[in-house]
This record gives sequence, structure tokens and C-alpha cells, in this order.
Amino acid sequence: MEIVEIKVERLFLAEFQKCVAYAFSEFGRKTVKNWNAEYEKIRHRLEIMPTGYPFVPELQKWQKYRGAIIMKNFKIIYFYDEDSNLVRIVDLWDMRQDPRKLNMRARRIERKEYH
Repeated sequence: MEIVEIKVERLFLAEFQKCVAYAFSEFGRKTVKNWNAEYEKIRHRLEIMPTGYPFVPELQKWQKYRGAIIMKNFKIIYFYDEDSNLVRIVDLWDMRQDPRKLNMRARRIERKEYH
């Protein structure tokens, strides 16, 4: 079994850092540790089973984005390129927000050069 390479995009990193900073200011170090631990578990699972998470129903138009739920209210949006054996983590979405916002962000992601 070959381990998959994972690339993390800037949009995801910016959103993740915002969430972790907010978690630290509102809830403390323990919550930040939980965020980081859940993220590492998801990354580990993606390395072994990149198609192990379901497609994101709000992004059915594209039929390639998958989502892993982190901290109950957030979804890590990624896609898997089988040809290059690469997972690209592209966004972090707060599932309490309007799904139209996720669609707008997905359109922006679609314009990136890695497609």
C-alpha cells in the first residue's frame, strides 16, 4: 500500500489558523490541542485511504470534492488526484454557514492552475 502525498493550499491554512486562534482566545489550549489532534487524525486517514470520506453534497456540481468533518461544525474540503496520487486540501468550511458561500469559494478554487 502506497502512502498518498498531501498538499495543503493557502486558503485552507488561513481558515484553519483563524479557527485555531479563535478557539484559543475563547476556549483555551485544550481546545487548540483537540483541533490539532483531529486534523492529524484526518491527515493520517487521508494518507492511507484518500477516498475514505464522502463527496460534499453541497458541491455536487463538481463531483470530486470530498469532506472530512472536524470539530463537529467544520468540514475539510479536499480532492484526490489518482493519477499523481495526491490529495489537495483546499478549504475549511464552517457548516453553519450558507451553502451558497461554499459554492462561491469552490468556483474560485476551480480556477486554480492545478485542475
